[in-house]
Amino acid sequence: MIRAFLAIAVFALVLPEAKAQTYVADLSCTTGPFRVKLPKTYKALRVLAPLKRERVLQKEEQEGHTAVYRELRFNGLELEVVTYSDKPNQYVLSSAVLSTPSWRIGGQLRVGTAARIALKGLAAPPYPSDGELEFNGDSDSIRVTLSRGRILDVEFSCATE
Repeated sequence: MIRAFLAIAVFALVLPEAKAQTYVADLSCTTGPFRVKLPKTYKALRVLAPLKRERVLQKEEQEGHTAVYRELRFNGLELEVVTYSDKPNQYVLSSAVLSTPSWRIGGQLRVGTAARIALKGLAAPPYPSDGELEFNGDSDSIRVTLSRGRILDVEFSCATE
């Protein structure tokens, strides 16, 4: 019994942490090397690829205009954006989830890419083979899920104000 416990304890010490959080000073969804590269207008965003689903998540009345929180779902990409009634063709990104390699909007953070390549500049090696890594900036964050040393999916969470 004690041997089994010691084996588990040693095993746990040897493995890199599967869910680690790291602060990255220049991390931002809209600027810098880890930004999400999307079209500038809402109209162009909607035709980025065949749209699988679009729905309104919430409407919020604000000082003289309405903020509409929307979900856009494409094959392998889910976006949540905020649009404003006083600026109908503009949007603010709230979140993006990339789950297929065909999307190249996350810079070096691309599904299927080896962690040692994709995570350069975000975290120091060694990287876990499997698990989640979270990188936090001052207001935005990125969550990367790894499987067998490669990126399985990437989630960007962005400040909307």
